Amino acid sequence: MKISKSQKSRVHELISHCKKYQGEYLPNTHGSGSWATTYSREFIHSAAELFMILEKSNSPWPIDDLSKLFMENKIPSCRGAKMTTERVEYLYKSHLRSVIANEQKSY
Repeated sequence: MKISKSQKSRVHELISHCKKYQGEYLPNTHGSGSWATTYSREFIHSAAELFMILEKSNSPWPIDDLSKLFMENKIPSCRGAKMTTERVEYLYKSHLRSVIANEQKSY
């Protein structure tokens, strides 16, 4: 996997953004006593862009690489667990895939 210098800079920005918006997010459609946390929109969009950068850099396993980035930078899942490959795969299937598909349609 080869990431250009400019892309490395963008990866660092996106990691910072993911860190800023990590953790539990309760959609405003849920009541204050709800336990149904998810990822913030800001986190999802930054993670989706990270995934696309990894994919375009010819990463054979972008889900594994994204998991590694999250764990190296101590970015937890929305419920505070480690961002293992399985959790990133869930994140991808549940949130990132649709954002990425919409991004690709707009090009």
